[in-house]
Amino acid sequence: MPVSKVQNTNVTANRIVEAAVQLFSRQGFAASSTHEIARLAGVSEVTVFRHFPRKRDLFWAATESRLRRLRISKEFRLRLESDENPRTALPGIIALLVETLRHQPETIRLLYLSLFELDHGADRILRKHLVPLFQPLREYLGRCVSKGLIRDLEPSVAALGLAASVAAHQGLQSILTEGGIARATTDDAIATYTAFWMTAMLPERVLSESVQAATCTISPAAN
Repeated sequence: MPVSKVQNTNVTANRIVEAAVQLFSRQGFAASSTHEIARLAGVSEVTVFRHFPRKRDLFWAATESRLRRLRISKEFRLRLESDENPRTALPGIIALLVETLRHQPETIRLLYLSLFELDHGADRILRKHLVPLFQPLREYLGRCVSKGLIRDLEPSVAALGLAASVAAHQGLQSILTEGGIARATTDDAIATYTAFWMTAMLPERVLSESVQAATCTISPAAN
């Protein structure tokens, strides 16, 4: 196949995938038709099926297109591997989660759909993209537990709880409570989650040292 034709094919497939991301993330799998996706992409429905034989194939292509954007930077991975003190690492982890969830809302919606609306076939794709994110955090927390740097928590549960609480809170906080950080800035959200998880994870002695250090840092400016 000529290069130009391959490029045109890829461009068309990408347009279809982007249209699918928008519709699936807004309407869900069942409520989004291939006819609507084709119209939004500016192609015929026949063209959609030429690239993606089944609607389910298109959903997974759309989901993977967003999951591929979830990455831990090499620099931050090295910070975890070097067992950086959790007093500075935890705020970095939370900032990464909050910024990802706020800037990539379609990713979270597609993730929810893959778990609750298309559970069959989700395991392989989700493991492929999420384990490389989850494993470094779980292993880091495990080492912190063994060194007494955080409370004696089960690392997998702690890592999952941290990630899931931020993900769920972004969507449910405004529904289940009045006001709060759902409408706050990204910095406000990071500060709120950091304060909560520092209190939940750090041993009392480490938490006291953090408060004392913060007080010593602030006091000269106040004078």
